[in-house]
Amino acid sequence: MTEPSIVFDRVGLAFGGEAIYDDISFSVGRGEFVCLLGPSGCGKSTSLRLIGDLLAAQSGSVTVDGKSPSEAWQEVAFVFQSPRLAPWRNALANVLMGVELRMGRDEARRREPRARELLSMMGLADAAHKYPSMLSGGERQRVAIARALAVDPAIVLMDEPFSALDPNTRRRLRAEIESIWQRTGRTVLFVTHDIEEAIVLADRIVLLSNKPTRVLESIPVTAPRPRRVSGNPELDALRDRLQRLFQSLEHIAPEDSAS
Repeated sequence: MTEPSIVFDRVGLAFGGEAIYDDISFSVGRGEFVCLLGPSGCGKSTSLRLIGDLLAAQSGSVTVDGKSPSEAWQEVAFVFQSPRLAPWRNALANVLMGVELRMGRDEARRREPRARELLSMMGLADAAHKYPSMLSGGERQRVAIARALAVDPAIVLMDEPFSALDPNTRRRLRAEIESIWQRTGRTVLFVTHDIEEAIVLADRIVLLSNKPTRVLESIPVTAPRPRRVSGNPELDALRDRLQRLFQSLEHIAPEDSAS
């Protein structure tokens, strides 16, 4: 792994008396594409909130490029499950919204050519004038990805960004985000509970347990890109192993999983 960009060091966290994290430790290398994979409710999205300074760890530490999340938040951008576009702004204005909020309107105007370039990169060169109501679900999510990249982040945090889309759109957007990552060299931490999605996208899969959450395995995925799981014996075997692990987690009763 390259020099670490994100480090969780024995992080503990609880809400309402329920332990979420139990001394969880993992890292993400600079320029690496890491998928956090785990069962629903295990705290995958919570990790992104800790990195983005939306929550504070109660024990241990989270560092982002060697700094605390409160010092490094401007190096981070989010892509959420829902696009969260402003309905009164067209696609171009939505892409520039993050720049405007972080850096002001003058900087947003200066970055307009870059925003148009990002829309073109997402296959939306002809949609800059369109409002969210005129765009499909996949197109709206592409605008959200362009908005995240427009602030020129070192790290992109993606919280199940394709889960609400139909299978064909999901496949297209996976290929597009992989291509953008390869071109830009950004560090990506991608939350998912979709095993095949993690295998297709990740340099490395960090597999999480049920709560109180800990890292079960850190699994490198070295197969050449672009990847198709079906028909690839190595990836087929990895999918089968991860499916068995998930089934074992699902069969653990809640009172047992906390032990």
